[in-house]
Amino acid sequence: MVQTYIVTGASRGIGLEFVEQLTARGDIVFACARNPDSSKGLQALIDNEKIFGIQLDATCDQSIKAAAEEISSKASEGVDVLINNAGIGGTMGLNVENTSKEEYLKVFETNVTGVSEVLKAFLPILRKRGQDNVKKVLNMSSVLGSITEMESGDGEGFGSAYCVSKAGLNMLTKMFACQLAKENFIVYSSHPGWVKTELGGDGALTEKKDSIAGQLAKLDSLTVQDNGGFSDFNGKPISCYQ
Repeated sequence: MVQTYIVTGASRGIGLEFVEQLTARGDIVFACARNPDSSKGLQALIDNEKIFGIQLDATCDQSIKAAAEEISSKASEGVDVLINNAGIGGTMGLNVENTSKEEYLKVFETNVTGVSEVLKAFLPILRKRGQDNVKKVLNMSSVLGSITEMESGDGEGFGSAYCVSKAGLNMLTKMFACQLAKENFIVYSSHPGWVKTELGGDGALTEKKDSIAGQLAKLDSLTVQDNGGFSDFNGKPISCYQ
């Protein structure tokens, strides 16, 4: 059955891989990016029939509103799945002692408040599917946002602002999950693995195709028990805090 997806951060990396694999499946995709026209990989997929390129800056209210209006006009019957993939890494190597207020605010603006604003703006489009249909939201997190997994670290390996932002995203996900459960939504966080992308680097352990194939399999098999949860790209649950 063909489904309709919104993917943010779709111009490169795992966002673009989502679009590629969904295209191969025959699904309809609204591929959102700050500069979709600058991505050769994305432009090669866009046909304006099943794959649409949408300009979206998750830190700009006007851009979010315009993207929501454009998608709503083209998806008259709504959207089944929102993949909130847009995010930034921030400055690498900063630990909790030398991370500035400005660094936290910059990373939070995209990784937490950006996700929140995009999800709120796109909720009416998802709600078009009606109460009887399951609507799904995947918020792209990281195992680095797990407090349990950070028991012996200070964030320096990647950057404490990134780690704290992903922990905040997991809480945001849980709160949206609780709020929307009565409307037949499933909202959850996913850890994509350490993926070979521009952000992950060449030394990463996971190929993009494997990360996305696993995450799509999880999306396809979601149940109400997954609402508010946090899992890796193979569907294995991750503890946020225990």
